[in-house]
Amino acid sequence: MPDFFHDYQSPHSGKRCDSLSDNIKNFLSDQEKTWELLRINYGLLDKVRTREFHFGHFNIKAQFNPSRIISSSARIDPESIAARTCFLCNENLPGEQKKLDLGTDFFLLCNPYPIFREHFTIPTKIHVPQEIKDHFRNMLVLTKKLSDYTLFYNGPQCGASAPDHFHFQAGNKSFLPIERDYNHMKDETVKPWYSDGEITIWGINTYPGKFVSFESGHIASLLKAFDSVYSGLKNHTRKEHEPLMNILSIYDNQSWRIIIFPRDKHRPSHYYEKGNNNMLISPAAVDFGGLLILPREEDFSKISKEDIINIFNQVSVSDRHFHELRSAVLRKMENRGEE
Repeated sequence: MPDFFHDYQSPHSGKRCDSLSDNIKNFLSDQEKTWELLRINYGLLDKVRTREFHFGHFNIKAQFNPSRIISSSARIDPESIAARTCFLCNENLPGEQKKLDLGTDFFLLCNPYPIFREHFTIPTKIHVPQEIKDHFRNMLVLTKKLSDYTLFYNGPQCGASAPDHFHFQAGNKSFLPIERDYNHMKDETVKPWYSDGEITIWGINTYPGKFVSFESGHIASLLKAFDSVYSGLKNHTRKEHEPLMNILSIYDNQSWRIIIFPRDKHRPSHYYEKGNNNMLISPAAVDFGGLLILPREEDFSKISKEDIINIFNQVSVSDRHFHELRSAVLRKMENRGEE
């Protein structure tokens, strides 16, 4: 029995679980039985509608999911955050919401507004800000432990509806289009940015949301690569807060695949337009992963390929910024020092 998590014994099945994966599935099943909000919203997943857009070597889907309007329209300005209680702190959880202990720093919650058939939020036990720099190693460890799932991170200005409390999310592996199309995009790119036998770093700019990816089975190499991207983005923005980014993390065949989407802004102009030009879309990691979440039916019906390209062009880094990031990553990985 692994010591990474505390035993979860289902009050309905009465069975002990011998794996974390089984533990989590039983946990979700029991929460559906005892938490009405969760049960209703998981039931609504059967009515979710999708449209698929083809872009040659990759596809992007739009999902009409009304329950996600709370996240898409979340106010994350300091005044709004200060005026509410933190919904990820243990003492503020709804009575029906239970938690599964994942070790010293994190516990797992069933997300009551799901996108995936199995959708979880993984907050820290203590109330600390949404800042990835000191938690990237934790992301790697959790991804390996939760290897049936894709973990993702939304930055505090990049889709996190709780920027005041650090958390990851997790959903079913291979659900996002980018996971299926990733190798095709690599084939189009031909050559990685960097490879040393322990890690390969790719920079993909043929996808509407440009991204940097790491492939490695070595945590030390992944930490170094992440530091190279983080510092490169930090030098570009030179802001007090962390650089804008979303991250996907997958563990398979004894290796991690990390996909980082560097960003220039939080929301596209469509979010603020008036009248028919308005579109309630606030891209986060899932959207960058190729699944655009649209909580309003009118937006789902009218969105076009041209809109998708325009939205990603607005919130993603520019070609120039991406080229500068490549140079910064190479300097760091090849130990060439700073300019």
